[in-house]
Amino acid sequence: MATSERLLTHVAEDLGVNKDELLAESLLEYLKSKKRDCMAEKFEILSRYRNISSSKELEEAIKNGSVAEHPGWEDLIVIENLDEKIKRLDKEIENIENLLGT
Repeated sequence: MATSERLLTHVAEDLGVNKDELLAESLLEYLKSKKRDCMAEKFEILSRYRNISSSKELEEAIKNGSVAEHPGWEDLIVIENLDEKIKRLDKEIENIENLLGT
């Protein structure tokens, strides 16, 4: 039996919960934590720019010259990648919630 399987079995038995439920709920909390991390990073980047709260606003500000192209474009790329990761995380969170019936 793999180490992760033994660990899952041990914790489930120790807590008196179903292994599948423990695994699903653990994954759900992990994904939510990763989403919070992405959102915090996005907020930190956007907070560098006055009155800008989205990637679209940042892009417009770069295009109209109210934000410097460097590091504006780099920050925009990071934010767009974070947005994409958040979408993927949301999809997986929704899938697990549907499985759990929550």
